[in-house]
Amino acid sequence: MKNSQQNALRWIRDAENTLRVAEMNCQWEAYNVACFLAEQSAQKSLKAVLYLDGARFIRTHSIAELVKEVARERPEFQNLREDAGTLDQYYLTTRYPDAVAEPAIPSEIFSKRQAEDALHIARSIFEMSNSLIYYTS
Repeated sequence: MKNSQQNALRWIRDAENTLRVAEMNCQWEAYNVACFLAEQSAQKSLKAVLYLDGARFIRTHSIAELVKEVARERPEFQNLREDAGTLDQYYLTTRYPDAVAEPAIPSEIFSKRQAEDALHIARSIFEMSNSLIYYTS
């Protein structure tokens, strides 16, 4: 079995890198990619907390569901649930043309505002998760 602290640190470090790349994509006006990577950073951040708490395998990719899972042990995460649902919409629609209405493609329909909102939410989730993980290390 993996050391839960070490595993959590690996996940949170990767979440931080993913968040940085999401921010770069926003600057490059690749708003769909920024939204997707913000979702991925939040997902990795929350999984880091779950691994810290002893989870061995996490199946879900839903940010809202991950927040719900984390909040069972850590109620302070519950206030993230509403914003988490926003990120869930970026898991597929930002990447696949058949996940959006024709004739649109993901790279043409996401806006700077959506990317900035996604980044704000992801940063909040990352910071809360990161401070918890480094506080317990």
